[in-house]
Amino acid sequence: MKDIAIFYQLCVMNIKQLLAYRASFWITFVLMAGWAFAYIIFVEVLFGHINSLAGWSKGGTLLVLAYYYLFQNISDIFYKDNFEEFGELMRRGELDFRLTKPASSRLLTFLYHMRFDQCASLIVTAGLFMYAFSELETPVSIILFIAGMLYTVLSVLLYFSVLSILSTFAFWVQKSDTFRVLIWNVSQVARYPRHIYTGILGKILTFVIPLTGLASIPAEIALKMHTNGLPLLYAGLTVFFYLLSLLFWQYGLKKYSSAG
Repeated sequence: MKDIAIFYQLCVMNIKQLLAYRASFWITFVLMAGWAFAYIIFVEVLFGHINSLAGWSKGGTLLVLAYYYLFQNISDIFYKDNFEEFGELMRRGELDFRLTKPASSRLLTFLYHMRFDQCASLIVTAGLFMYAFSELETPVSIILFIAGMLYTVLSVLLYFSVLSILSTFAFWVQKSDTFRVLIWNVSQVARYPRHIYTGILGKILTFVIPLTGLASIPAEIALKMHTNGLPLLYAGLTVFFYLLSLLFWQYGLKKYSSAG
């Protein structure tokens, strides 16, 4: 309950900061719209030459892309910038101040700065969902669509856990630029249907570093596709990776000896 109260106060603080800089909301909206439009063009060009992508229609592929942007939007709002800045936070010695606060160190480290201007991205994502629905041959059930949206919460938590593990390695590495680039690109494999990844690579990205299902599984749930029990597996992997990331964070803190 204490952590929930602190999280609420962090949200209030960041919302107040957004209200002081309202132009950021509209700038974010324009930039996000540009990114989404670029990928829509890519999908349109791709399906101008093929009929399906690993068994996925154009509408299904666009739906995966929409769910991908949804979990990215949520991560951008609440924690992505914190992960990207973690190395610099350590280098400047600012991490020490957060570790001494009477609250969860990981909460204050990775959920401190929130980007509520990124809520503008949700408007663009909603438009992408509507476009994907218009390209589907069979209408999506409202109940299944909501089930896919709820499953996205697991994707957000799993993505958080993977980023936490990657960022914790910064306790042993002075130069963190590599991790910053890795964090930026690590979710890109989830942008397209998981079935395009085959062989050993597909198994690694599905079961070892479980990223391919972040957007594909919510889309498969919405489309009522046969998932071979993957939603339950990913739910279990989410719990496993979250606990692993927490234990690894606590181990990393023991190795941390301040910025000096």
